[in-house]
Amino acid sequence: MKHLSRLSRFVIAGAIAASPLVVVSAPALACGNSYRYEIDPKTNMIVKAEEALSEGDYAQAWKLASNATGQIGKKVEGKDAPGELAALRARSLRVAAIAAVRTKGEVGSKKDAGVYATWAVDQLRVLSAREGGNPYLQARLAEGLAHKSEGQAEALDILKKLASDDMMPDGQAWLLYAQLQNDQKERDRGVEQCKLRANDPNTCKLKAPGEG
Repeated sequence: MKHLSRLSRFVIAGAIAASPLVVVSAPALACGNSYRYEIDPKTNMIVKAEEALSEGDYAQAWKLASNATGQIGKKVEGKDAPGELAALRARSLRVAAIAAVRTKGEVGSKKDAGVYATWAVDQLRVLSAREGGNPYLQARLAEGLAHKSEGQAEALDILKKLASDDMMPDGQAWLLYAQLQNDQKERDRGVEQCKLRANDPNTCKLKAPGEG
């Protein structure tokens, strides 16, 4: 009997959402030169959660992420030791936090939207630290911060750093950068960069004052 294992990792890139690249850890039962791979049910559920997230089905992504490794959103995990978060749990938390950001916290329940929105920002800080300042997670952190007026200055600082380092991960990040800018030249730059990276350039439109 042989055991073949690989480290699963969620790689997110793309214009409008996450696109997972997953290699599943699984035991392989050998019989001659043939193998039968058994996928861990938790890993399989997280893969489906990541797919739902990439498709914009945030409610399903939240549900699957929670079911995969246990209840999510009640506390910020790994705050004191980000590196100690287990890989599968970190993937679940990442999916859930991004889903919460994209729905302004309403992914769990509308009455608890504020709680989940705050949790998502704090959890993304931890996950970003765990991955050494992953640009995608930094951009999603900025997205979460920008939902509140008191967080917009920090959100812009994060995006300015990503832009100056040529590390902007996607069109959404560029569009948010443009939205938060007061400098018209930088606003125009953000919109143009969004159009270059977005699957649908028509999504690269700045919101009117007071709009959603």
